[in-house]
Amino acid sequence: MKKITLFTFLVGFLVSINQVNAQCPGCLMNTSLTTPGIYPDTLPAGTQGQTYDEDVTFVMFTDTSGLTVNYFKIVSVTGLPFGLNWQCNNVSNGCQYDPAVSIHGCVKICGTPLQDGHFAIDVGVIANLSIIGNQTSTITVYLDVNPAAGGNAGFTFTPAQSCGTANVSFNSLISGTPNPTSYAWNFGNGNTSTLATPPSQNYSSPGNYVVSLQTQILGYIITGVNVTSLNNNWCGDVEEPSCTFNNPDPYFVIQNSLGSTLHTSNFLSDVQSGSWSGLSIALNNPPYSITIWDDDNVSQDDNLGSFPFNVTGAGTIPFSGAGGTSGNITVATTVIQSFMHYDTIRVLPNPTTAIIAYAPNDSVCGGDTITLTASGFGSDFIQWYNDTTLLIGQNNANYIATQSGNYWALVTNSNGCVSSSAVQTATIVPNPMPPTFLPNGNVLTCFLTGENLQWNLEGTPIAGATGITHTITQSGNYSITATNNFGCVSQSISMFVTYVGIDDLDMLNNLLVYPNPTSSDVTLISSKNIIGYNYYVTDNIGKTILSGLVNDEKTELSLNELQAGLYFLTLEGKGKKTYKIIKK
Repeated sequence: MKKITLFTFLVGFLVSINQVNAQCPGCLMNTSLTTPGIYPDTLPAGTQGQTYDEDVTFVMFTDTSGLTVNYFKIVSVTGLPFGLNWQCNNVSNGCQYDPAVSIHGCVKICGTPLQDGHFAIDVGVIANLSIIGNQTSTITVYLDVNPAAGGNAGFTFTPAQSCGTANVSFNSLISGTPNPTSYAWNFGNGNTSTLATPPSQNYSSPGNYVVSLQTQILGYIITGVNVTSLNNNWCGDVEEPSCTFNNPDPYFVIQNSLGSTLHTSNFLSDVQSGSWSGLSIALNNPPYSITIWDDDNVSQDDNLGSFPFNVTGAGTIPFSGAGGTSGNITVATTVIQSFMHYDTIRVLPNPTTAIIAYAPNDSVCGGDTITLTASGFGSDFIQWYNDTTLLIGQNNANYIATQSGNYWALVTNSNGCVSSSAVQTATIVPNPMPPTFLPNGNVLTCFLTGENLQWNLEGTPIAGATGITHTITQSGNYSITATNNFGCVSQSISMFVTYVGIDDLDMLNNLLVYPNPTSSDVTLISSKNIIGYNYYVTDNIGKTILSGLVNDEKTELSLNELQAGLYFLTLEGKGKKTYKIIKK
């Protein structure tokens, strides 16, 4: 808990490439802060392809849980996006800080990240504490780099570049509202659109894709007016005295909401219906009105009806009323202003995926190693992982696995694009537990079960001796080999065992060991003389607890200092025999 308490406050201010460098000088430190911690405690996100510059002040503990902090030091930083660098304000001293001199430190993070994504960054730190010395820790911190957005005066798109493939969203920037606006997209991938915000576009392979957008602001124009009927307000004048025998000379006037006349047509001679075509009357300042007149040379022109109208789109607008006047107006659009913009989507190639080979096999016994070799990635940067754990400092083509796991390699090229190799499983099969055995007269008994056993004499396997016990027929150095189903082997220690004759066995078989179980001492009594035999007491793992020489027919052994459990008493002289003793 002491290490965790000390190191937790370091998290958050270390973001970088793989080594400290001198490219981010001039860190501005806030010395008004006094509470241990990181300021700011969360790094702001960066944006791919945009300059990143952040000063971070940290305030150190002077002690933790009663232990003085002599110094702490940043020793490694790995797993960062290409393009970011960092520099501590104490770089001349190797980023080592003494809280007794100053509780403040500062790190500047700067550069231009070339990759977007969520980055896990491993930071190696050493803290030197009084009494217990150096304590090391690896801290994982995180940095988000948002994809860069591209764009120009006509449209924006995100991301501006990607690796391998890209799915890019677009949005136009120019609108002529309330005038209609048209859009003509060409995405460079064979697709087009006429929408202001078109569907996202997929770019399935590396390359530079030129995108164009033509934006046109449109205006409404009247292209034709048709009068289908007129009221009788025109007749009775000097020019047309009779409604029966005469006809009017109609014309029209278009005005906007300001009362300005946008167009006055020519008149049609002596008709009660007619059309004007081929017009191009630009409309502005809605709403509008159309007034139908009768042209008179002597008397005042006659108003045959005035009709308000508004334009919401191209098409035909009918009008009628004023006692019988009717007709329609044809409206179309025209380009008022046109804009053309281009930009480029860059889909960068991913590096070649590394191929992982292993030697000598993908499974080996404990104590052996598996060499994993990555090939095919050229001069690109490689980083080894075991499952989700980044293997700090493992950036070479070869990695030597000493433990089981799922190993893979991440390759990063100079563009910041990455590719992941296939996973290679390496298995380190545990060796069997080292077998132990004890002699009892001429019988050797092994205490390991569940493995394949082989008894050896002078290092040579004894034919057929593969059981839990083995009865010897001669003196010598005996051992036993245990092999598991995978073929992994462990070996017992070698023990010299003396072959015991029948008389010697009788003498040892008549030995009385009591009380057993015992809570304190045991006594050895033999009906035959065993003076001169060596005795030793061992625990259940073969460690010698007591030893000595039998110098009387009655020998007492003190077991007061031993813990409760199972022990073995061995007598060895002309013969050898082992007895079980239970200490209560």
